[in-house]
Amino acid sequence: MIKRTLVRMTIWNSTVVFCLLIMLGGALYGLARYRIYSDIDRQLVFNIDHMYQTSLNNGEKVTSIDSKDPERFMMAFYWNSNGTLIQSVYYKWPYILLSSMLREKQNHMGPESIRVGKKTYRFVSRPYQGNLPVVEKLSNTPLKTVQIFTEISAEMYYLNRLLWSISIGIGIGALLSIISGYALARRALIPIQKAWDKQQQFVADASHELRSPLSVVRGQTQILLRHLDHTIEEESAPISAILKETKRMSNMVDGLLLLTRGDSHEEVILYNPVRVDGIIKEIAKNMEPIMDYKQLRLQLHVEGSEFLINGDEDRLIQLFMILLDNAIKFTQSDGQIDLECLRQGKSVLVTVKDNGVGISEHELPLIFNRFYKGDSSRNRGDHGAGLGLSIALWIVDQHQGSVHISSGVGCGTTVMIRFPEIS
Repeated sequence: MIKRTLVRMTIWNSTVVFCLLIMLGGALYGLARYRIYSDIDRQLVFNIDHMYQTSLNNGEKVTSIDSKDPERFMMAFYWNSNGTLIQSVYYKWPYILLSSMLREKQNHMGPESIRVGKKTYRFVSRPYQGNLPVVEKLSNTPLKTVQIFTEISAEMYYLNRLLWSISIGIGIGALLSIISGYALARRALIPIQKAWDKQQQFVADASHELRSPLSVVRGQTQILLRHLDHTIEEESAPISAILKETKRMSNMVDGLLLLTRGDSHEEVILYNPVRVDGIIKEIAKNMEPIMDYKQLRLQLHVEGSEFLINGDEDRLIQLFMILLDNAIKFTQSDGQIDLECLRQGKSVLVTVKDNGVGISEHELPLIFNRFYKGDSSRNRGDHGAGLGLSIALWIVDQHQGSVHISSGVGCGTTVMIRFPEIS
């Protein structure tokens, strides 16, 4: 699936970039063509609208145009009402062929282009306004049309060069867009790949964790069915095993649902001012029977009072119970667990410390992963599904807190949680 997504994203990214290149290239060419044609057309229209006759010192009448724009070579044709060319200045065959083509376009007032052989001309036509009497005398009939044109072959040559350059640039850009699109798609898919791998691992771990209790329940149920005449008291052992595994699966499912709702931001945290020191003292009191049963010592140290934070009391109790439960599980008999709460600056620091088996250095970055249980030295007996610390980390994050764990094999574990205190 990831490979198909990579191909699709590469195609989409390359297509978008290619379309953008075409749009930009087309806009650049269109703008250049418009500017060149508009300058030529403006000069043609100005010249044909401002033609007048003037006299030289020798008395010769000439046609003149009073323009401040840079001069460019232009020629004029004058046509009478019979469609006869009255006057023009030309001597090469292209102009002879051009005149026959322009004859058919006397009524085309807007600027147009005509291609003759390999050359291109731009022309404009205007009805005669009576401003050229000397030319008018050359015809027996009144003048009808005046046309002025200029050669634009050089401009067309450079426009074509520009079009080829843009096309080559688009081709190179398309190739680069495919390469960059593939690289960007791979980069964009890195978190997706990680999420996919994490999901696959999650499904595998969940299936593995559920397989064991389900096997126990099925096996114990089959034992019960073999002795239908036995009483409940006689079958108390398998019934107790079924109940234990059912409770284990229920706790695991509840933890998974909590984390899933947390991932989708559906789990609602009810924030209220909460006294952390009060929660710590209550938990320590409730844990005394368990500590006595496990032959462990619990040292409580609360420095100060009224440590107020903005949080959810039920979730905070769940957090501290998870940490204490872990400390109890991995601390041998006659061990000691220290529970401390104090104020540090504008924060409340809660520390849970034990002198148990500890955690190796290479395992520390993994302990918050879901279903992670550690190596065989820690994974002895029934130690849950490995969701406790994942839930603890989620609760800390929801309270804008931070958690730090330091440990070493045989040196015990210290968990420090810091919450922002309400001023």
